[in-house]
Amino acid sequence: MSRRDLARDGVRAVDAGKGAVSRFGCMPLAIAGAVLIVAGYLLLSINTVPPGYVGVVVQLGQVLPNTLPPGLYFRPFLIQNVVDFETRVRPHNFKAIDAASREYQSVKLTGTLNFSVDGARADDLYVRVGLDFADRVIDSAFADIVKEVVPQYGVTEILPKRDEIRTATKQKMQAALERYGIIVEDVYLADISFSPEYTQAIEQKQVAQQAVEREREVLNQKKIQADQAEAQAKGEAAAEVARAQGAAQANRLLTESITPELIEYQKVQKWDGKVPIYQGGDASVLLPGPSSSQSQTQTRPPAPAPSPTPSR
Repeated sequence: MSRRDLARDGVRAVDAGKGAVSRFGCMPLAIAGAVLIVAGYLLLSINTVPPGYVGVVVQLGQVLPNTLPPGLYFRPFLIQNVVDFETRVRPHNFKAIDAASREYQSVKLTGTLNFSVDGARADDLYVRVGLDFADRVIDSAFADIVKEVVPQYGVTEILPKRDEIRTATKQKMQAALERYGIIVEDVYLADISFSPEYTQAIEQKQVAQQAVEREREVLNQKKIQADQAEAQAKGEAAAEVARAQGAAQANRLLTESITPELIEYQKVQKWDGKVPIYQGGDASVLLPGPSSSQSQTQTRPPAPAPSPTPSR
């Protein structure tokens, strides 16, 4: 649609309005306008305080005492204004704080605060600090308290005593923020870091400790192996002694078992039933006797020797 068409339609609308006014007069329009204004004012004067909030009433630039609990209220528009103030527990993340240990070693901490606002004192907090009280009050209090608590500990104690530092910080934060009507639920230290030089020194120390632990483990392994070898050697020696003792015991028992009766018994067991011809004196060892043919030859009388032939 062109500008000429728009202008023509506007003229027609004005003419129509003039015709309506001339026909009905201005009174109905005035009444309708007044009704709309009153209805709009009434709607704008209705305020709702949601759950988890309280209402701080500001009348003509002045904060009225007492706060409004959650609910529906009628407050004159342009005269009174209701500011919603949250009273639920909520977190607030701290900015990184540079502190120092007892040895003046640089320490950087960050954390989180869980807090709530006392609903009965929200009007005073709004007057004294405003809605941005977290950035104005909580951050500055945390920075001062951390710089007060951390220097009480040595640099090597900060990490092992982290919970102790957190508890001390929480107690001091409660005392510092209570006057504003801020309730400290808990404090968490999210990160603790040291200077790059100290961090590097810690890493080097840890590497050295790990090397020592590895060497100690190797030594323990070697000691275990040596103990095992010693135990095995002792076991083999004990077994050898036991075998020697057993052999000695067996020999002793065997020696003790050889009696004259046993010897005679062995002689009888080994005899072939033939009477020995030769027996050497008092010797106790039997010699085999000659055969029967040899006995006959030896028992036969010797032949006479031939007479000698006279020589010529």
